[in-house]
Amino acid sequence: MMASKMLTTGLKLADFVRPDCCKIRDPLPKDAECFAKDISKELEKLYQRHERMFVKRKRLMEMALPVRRRCRFVPKCACQFSKTIEIIPAYQASYTRTEQLALPTVRRLLSRREYAMAQGDGIGESILNRLLRSSYLSMYSRLANMQPLKMPIKKKKKTKKQKARQMKYLEKMAQPKVIPKPPKRERKVGQMSERRLKKLSRPKKYVEEVQPKWELTETMRDYKPTKRITELAKHVIRENVHINEEPQKIAPNALHYKPSARIKEMAQPASVHEANMVPADIKEEPFAISPNALKYKATARIKELAEPKEFENAHIRENPFAISPAALKATASPRLIELAKPKGG
Repeated sequence: MMASKMLTTGLKLADFVRPDCCKIRDPLPKDAECFAKDISKELEKLYQRHERMFVKRKRLMEMALPVRRRCRFVPKCACQFSKTIEIIPAYQASYTRTEQLALPTVRRLLSRREYAMAQGDGIGESILNRLLRSSYLSMYSRLANMQPLKMPIKKKKKTKKQKARQMKYLEKMAQPKVIPKPPKRERKVGQMSERRLKKLSRPKKYVEEVQPKWELTETMRDYKPTKRITELAKHVIRENVHINEEPQKIAPNALHYKPSARIKEMAQPASVHEANMVPADIKEEPFAISPNALKYKATARIKELAEPKEFENAHIRENPFAISPAALKATASPRLIELAKPKGG
């Protein structure tokens, strides 16, 4: 693919800036120099035609010149392909997950290979064989435990005896099953068997568990207990904390202690104490008034509360013998008339 050395900016690409896709071609060999004259003539014709197509004006030519002679950025190649084409050999191993997933499935490849073999496509068969090899060795095929195909084992033809035996077996299995009839009962319907009744009438047998008498065996005689068992077998001896070994001994702090007046008062016996002679509920002067109560001045609220309340008796009427007009207008029911009659009349 030939690429133009001139870009829209009108600058030439240097050799160190030129990308890989636009490589500089080698010069023409000597054998092809005879075609150079014809090519140059055609190029001149093209240039002349190009000049005739455009109207040359000074203003247009001035505007066509770039402002900056040097490119600010690296010029891009004007090739047909935007990216370079990478050629990967077929024998290169694939390790990435995307490459592993991109491989076609084994079953699909097998069906395509069968179709290629039927059509007689040798090139397609070789390509599919290569893909099958890589698909079998991929990680996902290993996880699925995909096994390579094996040639099917050809079954041997059956002999006449084997065929006859098979037909006999098929005829036997094709016959319907005969349902067996239930056996006849020994007794009639509703009749009890004597053997069963005798068995049920027998009392249940209980085996008494007799415990053997305790005997000192030889193993028990020769037994030697361990240190731990002997230690656990001893009874626990606890010290009695409540018993004082020297009851007559007095602490030195108690000897130097000075009791207070209250303790001395409480230490006296109850018969001597004056407060215990008189009951606590009875005072010396029960009708005496305290001096604070005599000096107290009662408030208006306390005086109001101290006055006795007058309650009106609502049950006593002013004219007890007066009859209400509603009672005069009322008509007595037969039940009231019956109840109004004196008893025994």
